[in-house]
Amino acid sequence: MSTTSSTTHEGQHPSKELISEPESAAIPPDSQAAIPQFAEGGTKAWLVVLGCWCTSFASFGIVNSFGVYETYYLENYLSGYSPSTVAWIGAIQAFAQFSATLISGPVMDRFGPMVIIWPCSLLLVVAMMLTSLCTKYYQFLLCQGILLGSCAGLIFAPAFGVIGHYFFKKRAMAMAFASTGSPIGGIIYPVIMTRLLQNSDVGFPWAQRVCGFVSLFLLLIAVVTIRPVTSMRRTGSLFLLGAFKSPVYSFQVVGLFFVVLGFWTPFFYLAEYGLDHGMSPTLATYLFALINAGSFAGRMLGGMCSQWLGQFNVVTFSCYATAVLLYCWLSITSTAGLVVLSILFGATSGIIIALMMSTVAHCAPHPREIGTYVGQSTFVVGFAGLAGTPITGALINNYHGYTQGIVFSATVMIAGAVVFTFARFFFAKDKLIA
Repeated sequence: MSTTSSTTHEGQHPSKELISEPESAAIPPDSQAAIPQFAEGGTKAWLVVLGCWCTSFASFGIVNSFGVYETYYLENYLSGYSPSTVAWIGAIQAFAQFSATLISGPVMDRFGPMVIIWPCSLLLVVAMMLTSLCTKYYQFLLCQGILLGSCAGLIFAPAFGVIGHYFFKKRAMAMAFASTGSPIGGIIYPVIMTRLLQNSDVGFPWAQRVCGFVSLFLLLIAVVTIRPVTSMRRTGSLFLLGAFKSPVYSFQVVGLFFVVLGFWTPFFYLAEYGLDHGMSPTLATYLFALINAGSFAGRMLGGMCSQWLGQFNVVTFSCYATAVLLYCWLSITSTAGLVVLSILFGATSGIIIALMMSTVAHCAPHPREIGTYVGQSTFVVGFAGLAGTPITGALINNYHGYTQGIVFSATVMIAGAVVFTFARFFFAKDKLIA
């Protein structure tokens, strides 16, 4: 497999036709030495998936739970701040998580994942414990927004990159299964917080510390089970900016940018929307758990369907479906309707998150470049996470309602779906399954 940066007339690496072939792909005899051998299974490979699942739980899981934190902050510590201002904590957290991969991805490719995962796992737990001591806005911004978000991003990209060392034909499925730690964490953390916050003898500090101990346990499993293939390390430039010359890669990055720009709105504002439409406070907080429950089912289904329908096809469909569900939100006001919306939105959006790193990884001409390809793409997408919810929050505040914010989120997601369709076309324009 070539590791040069030259491209074909279609803007893809010379090896692209090889790696986009199905399981029966023919490999030229003279390239056998350059083609890495993928385990496609076995105890060591699936232990890596388990370790990645744990990092997904502890990183994306806690970031996806910010909605329950925002609801609590607005009622207690930060009651004097607007929803848009408080949303900046979660927005910066999401941005820090995505942008940190710009460093962790290339470092993982060059030196292996453990130089990042070991120290940053410890720092993530420290950040959660420090958050338990916060009472002021700037303290939450620093500890939960910047430190916790950065550590979450620094550990998840290397962990997912290692999966690419062991899987090719089953890579999308393995990454999707590993990513189910995120929705499980998004269920468990809010439930822990909600239950303990209702107990006056516990309060926020110890509720947050319990979540921190859960993260510590999971990350200890991760550092034991994640083991890279040492031959998959590269040298040369830290970044691979030539990747953006590939239409498949660049259209994916732009498409995912617009998708993420509208992606987080239900995670941040669906509970407040439910409260404004007569939903009980307890049930409203459980909407986040329902979103993540739907996300778990969607990721499992998406991972399996990608084996038969093609991962690009599955992601493209999910982008359109998620945008349509956001438009449907405009007419939903009942408790039952919001419950159904939470589950369906979780399912379709979960497929996007589960498979987007796999589709990006498939653009890399060699597994030793996967971390860098993923890191560069998620860095750009991180700016969408930074801007999306504050824009939505400002629209909600300025218009004193949710309509404009929902329309904005749905529209940018439709735009992202259209752009991602071009990426799918360039990936395999002559194939139905891709």
